[in-house]
Amino acid sequence: MQPEPHKDNNFDFLRMAAALGVLISHQASLTGLPEPIFLGVSLGGFCVLIFFAISGYLVAGSWSHDPNAWRFAARRLLRIWPGLLVVCLLVALLLGPIVSQLGVKSYLASPATWDYLTQLNLWTFKAQLPGVFVGNPLPESANGSLWTIPIEIRCYLALLVVGLLGLMRRTFVLPVVFSLFACWFFFLFKTGYDQPIRLHLQMAVVFFCAASLYQLRAIWIPHRRKVSIAAFVAVLALWFGGFQEMAYTLGVPVVVVLFSTASWPVLRRAGRYGDVSYGLYIYAYPVQQTVIWLGDNQLPFGVGLALSTAITLALAWLSWTFVEKPALRLKRLL
Repeated sequence: MQPEPHKDNNFDFLRMAAALGVLISHQASLTGLPEPIFLGVSLGGFCVLIFFAISGYLVAGSWSHDPNAWRFAARRLLRIWPGLLVVCLLVALLLGPIVSQLGVKSYLASPATWDYLTQLNLWTFKAQLPGVFVGNPLPESANGSLWTIPIEIRCYLALLVVGLLGLMRRTFVLPVVFSLFACWFFFLFKTGYDQPIRLHLQMAVVFFCAASLYQLRAIWIPHRRKVSIAAFVAVLALWFGGFQEMAYTLGVPVVVVLFSTASWPVLRRAGRYGDVSYGLYIYAYPVQQTVIWLGDNQLPFGVGLALSTAITLALAWLSWTFVEKPALRLKRLL
């Protein structure tokens, strides 16, 4: 197998690490255990913020290199939708009838089965399939990881609007607009995390913080070491000054961008055989639910985690090789 062409940076490594972090976190919650906590949030939630930071930086770069609305939208669609289509069809129409207690005929006749596929519109999220994984700590939940995809699509659309308004033509306009948005979120928006909207807006803050860093890259990249030290000091000051939410919400994209745009030996070669991070993310949850269901939730945690990771890695590689990579080749037509 020949290595894939890859860029000389740490993005692929961090994407895969974040996907594995989500898998580990879900292994705990899906077996009825509390999720690991990191900096006051679940490990899975923290890793999702990493994904949004990476996405914000790279998608801002995509628009800057080719500020065309049609081609921008097509690129985003080609990256997300083909893999999502295949995993949703496999889970709903192949795995679902096998693991549902309803029986094949009743399962396929249930409106909930077909309602699950409506999330292919990229705007809604559906996790439930009728009668699946009964006996698991989270019964009927088929793929809870997909809830972030509609939020990411909204971030793409917001960036598209920002681009069409011309806010990315000059270096400082987007960072200024983002700073106003962040101040509103941290100091004026009073809704708590008991409402999903706050978490969604927090992801948007992370996304656009990273996009702003892309806009400012010519300023900070030549001074990476000094900027890294200053960012570390600023995050610590915010954290111990009582602004923990602000510290990790702004700290994540800053650290992610500083780390990912660097080029470290070994780490920069993580994606040489393909980018399996998206496949890891979208396949892990149903694989874990299936392993837990087959083992009647009696497998030792480490054994279940190892089995789920191995199976998910194999499916992620197949997804990259036969679905995602061929779809991305269509970008040449743009």
